[in-house]
Amino acid sequence: MQLGKQVARIALSAGMALIAAAAVAFAAPATAATAPSMAPAPAPVATSSASTSSTDLPSLLSRQARSDAELREQIALQLKIAPGGKQTSRNEVSYDNGKFVVTYALPGQRALGVPDCPSGWFCFYEHINFGYPRGRLSDCGQQYLGDYGWNYRVSSVDNSTTSSVHYYDISYLYLFTNYNPGPIAYVGNAANDQAAFVFRIC
Repeated sequence: MQLGKQVARIALSAGMALIAAAAVAFAAPATAATAPSMAPAPAPVATSSASTSSTDLPSLLSRQARSDAELREQIALQLKIAPGGKQTSRNEVSYDNGKFVVTYALPGQRALGVPDCPSGWFCFYEHINFGYPRGRLSDCGQQYLGDYGWNYRVSSVDNSTTSSVHYYDISYLYLFTNYNPGPIAYVGNAANDQAAFVFRIC
């Protein structure tokens, strides 16, 4: 009988030990699960409210220079946004041995409001009514205006070649055709500042 009581006490002790171990096992995951909430929140990413210079670049290129110094800045900026050109006169930059020529208005120059594309070239102007700056090309086939910093800058056009010139946007969707002779004082709301490719049919 005494032996039986001893066995019972041993069994009771073992059972209590198992219960205590189980309690510890169940409590441990709960503690681990709450640990991340104790971590500090990540620091906010620093942001700057200063405007980027890219928003200022088009304004300098688009308006008429007010002085010789500002004209020089325009020429320098043209060469910066489209490297590889060469200044060939006070207000002109040419690319690819004269394949493309961009001309900026001289300080104090009166806007003519009439097309002035030289014979053998087709021209595109940044402003309506043939307002400078003006870009001009003469080659046949497809050409990408972005190579010369002239994407999204065409508002009026003139054609002094013997063939038609098609204009397309950056996705190569057709915008309009500039026939010869056929100056267009405004390319229209849908096409304004959208041209990225030209294709001269020869």
